[in-house]
Amino acid sequence: MANKVKINKALKSLTTYFLKEGKILKEEAYAKLGSNQPVMGSTLNSIFGGYRGAITTLKANTQFWPLVKCLDKPEVKPTVEPVETKAPVEPIPANKPVAAKPAKVKVEKKDG
Repeated sequence: MANKVKINKALKSLTTYFLKEGKILKEEAYAKLGSNQPVMGSTLNSIFGGYRGAITTLKANTQFWPLVKCLDKPEVKPTVEPVETKAPVEPIPANKPVAAKPAKVKVEKKDG
């Protein structure tokens, strides 16, 4: 762990960035920022042990967490009922008429 000055400086930078963005970013989205990150990933690793540790420390901090706790709400996706689509109806082929087979006739042989 780093000293309190570095911790508070990093938390302040993260807090101001999250307030500017209007949400607390997930780890993947924060990593995609690249050089636009308010606190670089290597700095987060050395101070907090990673992004997850930084967010945990931010949540435990009584100075900065009240400012951003309203941003931590999960995104609510509107519930839309799925529209049922019917499969295309294929016409049923008509059965071909079967040729009538001649009936078998038994022929009896007469003696004589």
